[in-house]
Amino acid sequence: MALSDFWELKDNQVAGSHNMLNVYYVKRILVGANATKVGQSFIDSVIVPHLLPMQVINTDRTSLDIKNLGDVTDFVSLDTSALVGLRLGESLSNFNAVGIRFNRTRTDIRNGWKRYFAGNENDKVGNVWDATFKALIDALAAELIEPWEEDSAPGVDVCEQVILKRFCVIPEEDPCQKYRLPETDAEIDGFHYVPVSTLQDTLVTSQVSRKRTV
Repeated sequence: MALSDFWELKDNQVAGSHNMLNVYYVKRILVGANATKVGQSFIDSVIVPHLLPMQVINTDRTSLDIKNLGDVTDFVSLDTSALVGLRLGESLSNFNAVGIRFNRTRTDIRNGWKRYFAGNENDKVGNVWDATFKALIDALAAELIEPWEEDSAPGVDVCEQVILKRFCVIPEEDPCQKYRLPETDAEIDGFHYVPVSTLQDTLVTSQVSRKRTV
């Protein structure tokens, strides 16, 4: 596949005093799909039916930023400020999170992890999620490994999530190892996989994905 068949999505969120960022990479299924269509499929398939019911009402969104990895002209920032959490109750600390792991299908590519700020005080029993809330986690995990479609075109798959290999480089001016995404058609074609199963973490994890304190 070509580099232009892949997109990066950044779901920018705010909870209390913390900005939170979940990053996804997806592969084209629908011929002619662009950044806007990919972003809308994520909103319709993942955010609205799965994330909003899990996230408390003080979880806000700001934007969903989508860019094509191989086409610099195909990018968009969708306003998601109207998409707020629907769950009532006292929110958990930002250091509590839902953990979902995508099982490895290649030995040379790390497992993909996603962590989400979600749930309220009643959803946590000791250090585990209660059964009702765990069912919401399971439903989200199942959707993340399915193709995504838009509400306006049910049954028409737009894209699907992939896990990408990072390539290690050591810049001349910096002895520390750095990692980059695939940059050519050959690299993207040979070093990505579509996750086929997930492991939902029953325990409450201790870190929200890419948490940045304001």
